[in-house]
Amino acid sequence: MRDKARIKPMIEKLEQLWLDHPDFRLGQLLMVVAMTGEHNPKLFYLEDDRMLGLLEERMEQLAKARNPTL
Repeated sequence: MRDKARIKPMIEKLEQLWLDHPDFRLGQLLMVVAMTGEHNPKLFYLEDDRMLGLLEERMEQLAKARNPTL
């Protein structure tokens, strides 16, 4: 299992960068940081409210998969 301690510093750096560039959408920001050279318009142009909805949906799905009685 990966070390959970890596998550908080990563999220804090992402938050700092995003606060410095608040006009970026999350997907856009991640693509700019990753600089893969690949173009993914679905991620790049995904609005943050939609991303939040997707996050909530996946969290619910993963919780149910972990505990089918939910």
